[in-house]
Amino acid sequence: MKSTKNNIFFIRNITLTCSLFFVLLGFNALQAQPEVYTKAVEMAQNGNPQDGLNLLKTSLNADSQNTELLYYTGLYMEQLKNIPRAVGLYQEAIKVDKTNFEANYRLGFLYEKADSIPQAFSYYKKALLHVPSSQVQEKNTILGRIIILSDETKKIDKETVSYADEYFKNEQLENIPPPVALSLANILYQNSEYEDAQKLTKTILEKTKSNAYPIQKAAFIYTSCAFRLQDFDGMTTYYARIKDKKLKTELENTAPAYYYNLGYVYFFMYDFDKSLRYLRTALTIKPDYSPAQVFLNKVEHQEDDKSQIIDHIRQKIKISEHESHDAAYYYDLTRLFVYEKRYNEAIKVADSCLQLEPKRQEIYFLEAVAHYKTIRDKEGIVIVQKALKNFPKLDNETRSKYYFLLGLFYKRLKNYGEARNAFEQAERGIFADAANWELKSVTN
Repeated sequence: MKSTKNNIFFIRNITLTCSLFFVLLGFNALQAQPEVYTKAVEMAQNGNPQDGLNLLKTSLNADSQNTELLYYTGLYMEQLKNIPRAVGLYQEAIKVDKTNFEANYRLGFLYEKADSIPQAFSYYKKALLHVPSSQVQEKNTILGRIIILSDETKKIDKETVSYADEYFKNEQLENIPPPVALSLANILYQNSEYEDAQKLTKTILEKTKSNAYPIQKAAFIYTSCAFRLQDFDGMTTYYARIKDKKLKTELENTAPAYYYNLGYVYFFMYDFDKSLRYLRTALTIKPDYSPAQVFLNKVEHQEDDKSQIIDHIRQKIKISEHESHDAAYYYDLTRLFVYEKRYNEAIKVADSCLQLEPKRQEIYFLEAVAHYKTIRDKEGIVIVQKALKNFPKLDNETRSKYYFLLGLFYKRLKNYGEARNAFEQAERGIFADAANWELKSVTN
């Protein structure tokens, strides 16, 4: 809980009132202070804090339901480090007027300092609910605390992402305090918002030459985003600033795995040019990454001449026509035609295979691929949907494969809503990275 908040680089003072002994983190601007509070502060500045407190108490005794007096007396008690009494006064202020967003904020802040995180979240959210729409900076201050807490407690759910998006839209990039920027970047990174996360960490890294751990974490997020955005220059820009062994190891394992995942997926989409490019990138980052090398060999093997094998299977089919009508031969021939880019022939053979054996699931995918390669998108969609309907219990990877191809069909038809839905269905297991990548290029 303390690591980010205690780092000197991340200290940000948002000062309400400064006296000889008062420095309080709070809002940049508050409602007008009552005259009695101003006098009490003057007394404290002149060395008479007890007189100031007595003045506030006298006023409060005369008007015990005054939410402003309750709040400012609580604020004064907080400055005197009487935290339990301050908490009590803030809570009384809220009982009188639950819309007192400042009292809610102070309670959130004090509970955060006491590591009572659920209570802190609760009061911050109440403060956010009641902050006037005109007070944008105060709203962002509250959002900033929620974002930092969410990151530190790994509470990165849809609600947190909505807070992050709201903050990011309302604050200029260069004005975001570094602790908020780092937490915000991590939340966006965890939710695949790589471009925004990279921009945020860049602002941190450009402002300091420090190699403190939070700066290394910023460099880690920046570089991880660069890998995922295929930003080859960005992959090396801040890499040298990552000294922590755990971060470095995670990065070295993540980057080649990401490109391997892309290569793997496009291999099974029969898009061998893309597959080859991604697998080679994985090996460029980590030359000894053996899974990528295995699949690279498979991709390169697709260039081999398959005409003799095709002729052999055709002979088998002729023989089987008089005997067993074995659908497996039709399946093998369809697959070879797809490899050879003889897509029209692949479609015809696939249809023959399905007439013989309608429950042969693999042939649906091959025929759909052949339709995709020949830009028969509507026909391909029908086949994929038929497969998903006929085989409701597909394993996760096969199911993802069908939905990924379905997303490619809809994307080319510019039906971006259906494309997004399909890619989101494909967003699991080894297909997650490729689905995320395709989602980035789908516009609403």
